[in-house]
Amino acid sequence: MAKAIRVPRKKGEEMRRRLSSSGILDEEYFPSHDEKYVYLPVKKSVPRYKLVEVEARRRELRKSFKEMLSEIVGWESEGIFSSYDIVGDIAVLEIPDELRAKEKEIADALLRTNANIKAVLRKESGMEGEFRVRRFSFLAGEKRTEATYVEHGVSMRLDLAKVYFSPRLSHERGRIAEKVRAGEKVLVMFAGVGPFALVIAKKQKDAKVYGIELNPDAVRYFEENVKLNGMEGRVEAILGDVRKVVPERFVGVADRVLMPLPKSAEDFLDVALLAAKKGGVIHFYTFVNRAEGKEAAERKVFEAGRKAGRKIQILESREVRPFSPSTVQIVVDFRAA
Repeated sequence: MAKAIRVPRKKGEEMRRRLSSSGILDEEYFPSHDEKYVYLPVKKSVPRYKLVEVEARRRELRKSFKEMLSEIVGWESEGIFSSYDIVGDIAVLEIPDELRAKEKEIADALLRTNANIKAVLRKESGMEGEFRVRRFSFLAGEKRTEATYVEHGVSMRLDLAKVYFSPRLSHERGRIAEKVRAGEKVLVMFAGVGPFALVIAKKQKDAKVYGIELNPDAVRYFEENVKLNGMEGRVEAILGDVRKVVPERFVGVADRVLMPLPKSAEDFLDVALLAAKKGGVIHFYTFVNRAEGKEAAERKVFEAGRKAGRKIQILESREVRPFSPSTVQIVVDFRAA
């Protein structure tokens, strides 16, 4: 017998990926299913899901990536394990310079312990340039940077070397999509390959979603992803600078504005306020010093509202994720009267 959570079959694979990436999925047992549900073995309780006891087939014991990593690099393994991302079938590792002599061994261990991974990359830079993209080096597997990523029932094609994309905002995309109501006009600034726009359209089929993006490669993938998910007519990908596109097309139009810019989003709060209709909601993402917390992010919002002559009501502010030991990402949801 194993402890498991019960998930509707159509959401089973998405939940399995989430549990696996967070280390909650109990890999010692195989998942099971009946006509309606998938039963996913877990190591501990999962919020909003009841634990049940199920008959589960035990896997043949083998070493996990975490165990192999510990054998390769010792106590330094935790930093590598907690910082790597999986985008489709590509794994992206962040390996410190002092461990570069062992990077090939680390990458091979990841390939051997995860059959779904076909390529392993190493981050060679932070976000760079106008389009905030990274440089990568190939460590193991197939030599490519293009992948298909699945999230919340949405498939997205993207090239990690040409566009900005973060799988770590998956929860945020789902959270915002839950808030959108039928008939809303939603504007996603800095839309990338369309993750926020597509997840919203998947959840709320009666919303009209617009995404503005400056990177031509990202817009090309965004347009491809709209077609891939059958969302033509409901989601529009727009190539351009938000400072030019919003005054031309979206003044006072949007019921909801999203600002998932990886850096300096506060410089565009005036544009978001221009697009938001009276009573519209804006979701503002920013990075702040951990010691200052969400109050620092809220101050940016109130200052922008003062300059625009808009009354601001904070609906919610919360930490999205840690970015570094001293920096966190905060989201502020606010209404602009």
